[in-house]
Amino acid sequence: MNILIERITRITAATIIVGIDAAKDMHWARITDYRGVDLSKPVKVHNNIDGFESLLAKIEKLRIKYGCDQVIIGMEPSGHYWRALGWYLKLHESKPVLVGVNPYHTKQAKELNDNSQTKSDPKDALVVAHLIRDGRYFDTYLPEGEYAELRQLNTERQRIMKQISRANNILIALLDEFFPEYATVWCNVTCPTSLELLKIYAFPSDIAAAPRDKLLKDIRMASNGTEGTKLMEKMIRASNRSIGVKEGLRTVRLRMLSLIDELHYFEEKKEAIEAELESVMDALQLGKVLQSMLGVGPIISAAFLGEVGDISRFTNWKQVRSLAGLNLVENSSGKHKGKTKVSKRGRPYLRHMLYLAGECGCRCNPEMHKFYRYLRDRKNNPLNGHQAFVATGLKVMRILFHLAKTGEKYDPSKALGTVRLEQIASLA
Repeated sequence: MNILIERITRITAATIIVGIDAAKDMHWARITDYRGVDLSKPVKVHNNIDGFESLLAKIEKLRIKYGCDQVIIGMEPSGHYWRALGWYLKLHESKPVLVGVNPYHTKQAKELNDNSQTKSDPKDALVVAHLIRDGRYFDTYLPEGEYAELRQLNTERQRIMKQISRANNILIALLDEFFPEYATVWCNVTCPTSLELLKIYAFPSDIAAAPRDKLLKDIRMASNGTEGTKLMEKMIRASNRSIGVKEGLRTVRLRMLSLIDELHYFEEKKEAIEAELESVMDALQLGKVLQSMLGVGPIISAAFLGEVGDISRFTNWKQVRSLAGLNLVENSSGKHKGKTKVSKRGRPYLRHMLYLAGECGCRCNPEMHKFYRYLRDRKNNPLNGHQAFVATGLKVMRILFHLAKTGEKYDPSKALGTVRLEQIASLA
């Protein structure tokens, strides 16, 4: 059955629909019947226990009055204001059906009722109720137990990675301005050895003023003895021909030291978060199953389970694909046939981690490497590198979905299937 029709048929004449516009201190609710007709005036809902209980008491009163046996409550799951109310409704003894409405749909449908671009919280709540009536909603998932822990840990790791990236970019920008030649000495100017040396030799003048024996000693100490004279000569050559700005160095040095401290701090926090991720994965038992696939480590498997949640709520891997926003869409009209691309309507972190899973699979997993090379080298519709990584990530996702569903460990002989192996063999 079409999913839209299935959602519409869930709403019967015995259904009460409640649309809620969530805000920080005050929510607005509109209570309607299955046709979208208001059963009461717009309801103010204070964001506290009294407000929640008052709303449910009013809904219950109307349910008895109109002889209804089902209550569907929906809201836009954007931001964080809705979460306290969402959890309260989920755990309440009356067990209302909790659904979500896409904020984009609410925005697009806002003018249908009154042909006006006017925005107000009571109006938005009614739009949400009407979207639910039309079947344009989705079941809201609130993770519990280890799945909730994984999602929070993934969120914190994303925040820390953004901080590391920000500090890296600012530090590189400062070096581009005040010592641009420094980048020719290193493959990665923010590697541990480079960061230690930047504390002392941030500018060409620092290198020029340092005695050679001291410079060599500092290099060996910073690199734990892995670097020496060769690196010293590169640094001297770079400093002698530098075109870097020579004014304001005192303040820039303070900024660099602050950024280096930030990088050390956030690296420690990242390691702590990743250790906690591994601990939760061990408790979940599925970690070993997913990580039996080469190229899938604790970070990717934790991201997959944290974003997807309880795998039993899915019946098909295509549902997970849509959740990640990796389902294909195309724009075609008449004789024009547009190119297909991924929709990107889904969870961005899951999409990002599946792309990384495709990259890691190509490097570490022989079967995924063969699959990637086939996508790149086939005669009909060969993919470029980025597209092939996305497709390989999707393949990894399908395998992870199967492993999580069945509890089986990874079997290389089943990874590609007979037809795909024949196609790969034909290219060879």
